[in-house]
Amino acid sequence: MFGAVIWNLLNYKMILALLSGLCILVGLAKKRSFSFSQILGMCARGIKTTRGLLILFVLVGVLTSLWRASGTIPVIVSYATHLIHPQSFILVTFLLNCAMSLLTGTSLGTAATMGVICATSAQSLGISPMWTGGAILSGAYFGNRLSPISSMALLTANITRTDIYRNVRNMLRTTWLPLLLSCTIYLVAGFVLDESKSAFSAESVRTLFSLKFTLSWWGFVPAILMIVLSVLRLRSWLVLLCSAMSAFVIAFVVENCMLLEILKMLVFGYRAGVPELNQMVNGGGILSMVNVFTIVVIAGCYGGIFKETRLLDSLKSKIQKIESCTNPFVSKLATSVLVACVTCNQTLTIVLTHQLTSPTDESPGCRESHALDLYDSAVTVIALVPWSVATTIVLVAAQAPSSSVFCACFLYLLPITRLLARNRFKVLYNAG
Repeated sequence: MFGAVIWNLLNYKMILALLSGLCILVGLAKKRSFSFSQILGMCARGIKTTRGLLILFVLVGVLTSLWRASGTIPVIVSYATHLIHPQSFILVTFLLNCAMSLLTGTSLGTAATMGVICATSAQSLGISPMWTGGAILSGAYFGNRLSPISSMALLTANITRTDIYRNVRNMLRTTWLPLLLSCTIYLVAGFVLDESKSAFSAESVRTLFSLKFTLSWWGFVPAILMIVLSVLRLRSWLVLLCSAMSAFVIAFVVENCMLLEILKMLVFGYRAGVPELNQMVNGGGILSMVNVFTIVVIAGCYGGIFKETRLLDSLKSKIQKIESCTNPFVSKLATSVLVACVTCNQTLTIVLTHQLTSPTDESPGCRESHALDLYDSAVTVIALVPWSVATTIVLVAAQAPSSSVFCACFLYLLPITRLLARNRFKVLYNAG
């Protein structure tokens, strides 16, 4: 509950800040002799480009609520905790959070479920909260970048006009090395820092969830269905809809949820009604997407005004000079770091970095390369800014200290490996 309050408070302030910035942009556009009707048209056209994405956000909100009600998230978490052991705890924490974020596409949802379980387990075992928090943060944003149902992954595909499944395939080429290195570091850290005080009982977690859920194998169906349909490369909205429909049926038939209760949770989110479970499973629903929905709409207005008034041209020319001296990825990484530190918002970091670094070449291959650079920079670099909303809300939900940012190995290694292996990767990418 505390995490949710912080989330709403931070986003409320963020939206006010974005609206203030929008007012300044409108003033600058007016100063350039654009009328209010023209500026309104720019905003409308900018929002129109996000129309498909906003529909997906509604479906994601519905899905995350139904996955809770159908027992999908509880059954995955309860079975996953059997993998937790003291020496391999940090590594397993990272991998479990990677898996959960891949399945749900949400960093906050991952931190509030698997992250909470791992953080609680760490306290029981006497594991370093800093390393545990770093593993949770890395894992949460692993899927936030790579999952085909992640709102940020979909946003990036939308603004670059690329196919989400081709983007995922391209991302795998730059993911395996930092993933392998991160696993190695977390495994070594687990053995070096092993000061475990007690054995962790996965049965206690299962017992806790059994207070509300049946924990039957039916709970796996919505997740399996989503994976299978994604592999078959069905449209994103259809994948989400099919998984949500199966979860709806399971919630009604297996978990014995009342029809009116399910319809209510589609809008307001799932509520367990059990104090011990509230922090771990409460959430989802269409209203949970209102903040990101609003931010994307405002970001669309920003994009429309920037594009048609050419306010960013002078800054964009300087970025192009950096690119000419280095390479496209370096310029995007530098731009995303600067934007992330100033805006503290993941959506705006992605949109503005795209606006400032978008290539003049509109060929499909160039757009895919640009999208991949954004995934490996703007999408993840925001989580390394300690004062950003993206970082704060995950660490608060996972009960981890802010120093955990220093142990988020995957988030550092992803851009570093790209920088060190850029020439080799360019050859591999062109060959693919």
